[in-house]
Amino acid sequence: MGYLSLLVVATLLAVGAYACQPPDCDHPDCGSCANACCSIDFMFEKGPDDVFNTLMDSLKKGGADGRYKFVNSTDYRKDNISVQYQLQGIHSTLVHHYNDTLDFLVEKADTKAVLKAFSISRIEGAYCDAGQNYKNLVGLVKGLDLMFEQKKMYGCSGKPEKTG
Repeated sequence: MGYLSLLVVATLLAVGAYACQPPDCDHPDCGSCANACCSIDFMFEKGPDDVFNTLMDSLKKGGADGRYKFVNSTDYRKDNISVQYQLQGIHSTLVHHYNDTLDFLVEKADTKAVLKAFSISRIEGAYCDAGQNYKNLVGLVKGLDLMFEQKKMYGCSGKPEKTG
């Protein structure tokens, strides 16, 4: 094998090591937020307090893959608006090379809660993300073990899914 062939193979292996690791990498984004991002609305059967507490606890414990971090939260219940809570977190990729910022709003919808979840790549030049921002959000929400329905998506193409 020639030098050029070895270089191509090495490059492909390096790219694969830093790309999104399946499952849930099937919704890539290329620059929807001028950088790779994903925004998903999730509807929960539980109320806002339950969703907030479960989400915050999960972030503090590292989430389903152990690479999530809780940053901060704000309680808006006293303001008498639909948004009840705001949270921020960070997710590190498998090789701990990249960190993505996660922002969440927990809204009241009758007796249920809507979680507006957002993930954006934290490095300049992350034009395409191989589905990592979608995986950040869906992986965390699936790990909450709460019934949800995925409602709207922006930035990460694909069809909404239902789980239970």
